[in-house]
Formats: sequence, C-alpha cells, structure tokens
Amino acid sequence: MTTESATATEGPAARTSQTPQTSEPPIWPGFAAIRDLPKKPIRVTLVFKDQRGATVLDRQISTTPKPTYPNGRNCSPGGHQARLTVTEEGSLSSR
Repeated sequence: MTTESATATEGPAARTSQTPQTSEPPIWPGFAAIRDLPKKPIRVTLVFKDQRGATVLDRQISTTPKPTYPNGRNCSPGGHQARLTVTEEGSLSSR
C-alpha cells in the first residue's frame, strides 16, 4: 500500500473575518485518497505539521475500513473508507 498525504482546509485563525464563538470545537476536514484500501485492519500514522514544517501532532491508530455504497446498498460496494477524528487535545479516534 502506498503512503498518501492529505491537506486540511484553512483554519479559522487564518481567516480575516471574525466568526462567532461557539462551544463546538472547530472542524477542519481533510481527505486522503488511497487506492485499494483493504477491508481488513490497517495501521494509520497521522502527522500534522505547521507552516514551518515542524511536527505538531504525530499519532498512530489501528482501524478497519468500511465498505461504501455510492449506488445504494442493493449494489456492489464502491470501495472502502476509514474515518479518523482528532480532538482539540490531540487524541486520535476512528469512527
């Protein structure tokens, strides 16, 4: 399997307009397309770097990608996906 990199969207701190404060944590989605992702358990290493290239988060987790059904459950799966979440405290979880 090949190693792929994802790029997160711009964070709120980089925007010029002010956004209202809420109790909800910010969500910065990112996406990595990985061909032939298996439906068996995999080990994922997630590394976040700042603009200078310094590592700000380096975590590993095991997860099992789940099948997707883009044409409905009555059709064959269209591939597999894994979803990871990073909390503000730096915890990594799989959903």
